[in-house]
Amino acid sequence: MLMRFTLLDKYFLIETLPPYGIGLVAFTFLLFMGRIFHLMKLVVYEGTPVIYVLRFLIYLIPSFLIFTIPIALLLSILVSLGRLSSDSEIIALKSSGISMLQMFRPYALLALASFLVVNIVVLEGLPWGTRKIKHLIIEMVQETSYFQVKERTFTKIGNNFLFYVENYDPATQTLKDVFVQDARNPNRQITIVAPRGQVLKDIKSHMMVIRLFNGNIHQMFSLKGSYQKLHFETYDFRIDLAQKLHHRGIMRVKARDLSVSALKARIQKREKEGKDVTGDEIELYKKFALPFTCLIFTLIGVPLGIQPKRSKRSAGLLICLLVVFSYYALTIFFDALGQSKTLPPFWAVWLPNIFIALVGGYLFKLGYKEQQPKAFEYLENLWIRLKIWIREKQK
Repeated sequence: MLMRFTLLDKYFLIETLPPYGIGLVAFTFLLFMGRIFHLMKLVVYEGTPVIYVLRFLIYLIPSFLIFTIPIALLLSILVSLGRLSSDSEIIALKSSGISMLQMFRPYALLALASFLVVNIVVLEGLPWGTRKIKHLIIEMVQETSYFQVKERTFTKIGNNFLFYVENYDPATQTLKDVFVQDARNPNRQITIVAPRGQVLKDIKSHMMVIRLFNGNIHQMFSLKGSYQKLHFETYDFRIDLAQKLHHRGIMRVKARDLSVSALKARIQKREKEGKDVTGDEIELYKKFALPFTCLIFTLIGVPLGIQPKRSKRSAGLLICLLVVFSYYALTIFFDALGQSKTLPPFWAVWLPNIFIALVGGYLFKLGYKEQQPKAFEYLENLWIRLKIWIREKQK
């Protein structure tokens, strides 16, 4: 038998959805602000088109949503129930025979929907965004000034190439008096000299081609002690941008960026090679543990929100911040224990969820019995003393 969606459920959701949406936009925007400053530097100093910055921000959204959705859900529950409690509507509902379980039901539905969304973001959205960002970086290198040709300066490309150009025209991408030294083979030193050249780009293959015209190739063979000179009309000197960026760590694939199937395959491969897979296993368990924060924050948010709110409204906000910071502090702490192999990867990931869920269950039990935790009274008194101390200092 399906659960009926009652008028009371709709009323609670109507009260919760607006602050949920506002909180989600606000928290996501705050995370954007930390990146916008660095991205705008690319526009101002590097001449990067704004369209690349906008695409970069879009691809970052999944990595933000896995954190902002649970936090926005918790705050929206506290805001909506706090408003109902401060207006004595919670007391009126309880007097009418509405139990805490009935009040919890609409928030459970909202938590389940948020749980499913975060699951999709973690399993599909995050790998998609990471792939798009990596391809976008390569496009930026090809289309902007990231690959800068400096006149009359020796530039090292990778570990084996030395590049020099006397004159360079960025508008036409033409080069004059080009010198290239190729040291890939220690037994054969290759020097290429050409009076002119052209920079070509192939976005699909992630290659940059420097095409030289009417030049000479000088080869010195160290083992044979011989020298060879070859003349060419056209010579293509190719640069693999993906490989170049990989050496810098930009294109390196991290465990958190992989899909579940790819991460499992990576773990199996590294285990066969005898390598440590602790970090990969932690990231694999995180993909399943992160969505549960929506359910946990709802379990702990509802009993916090239905507490009588007169002078205790500020104390409720303080407790909300403590819940968020406590949860992520526990996550960081147990993650460190897992990385150091003090705890198995499974417990390092799931213990913060279990601990916060137990606290939420305890608060829910007290709320069902209409009892108030003693910690609330202590925090309220502490907050009142702090406000009195601030007023005295202002006087």
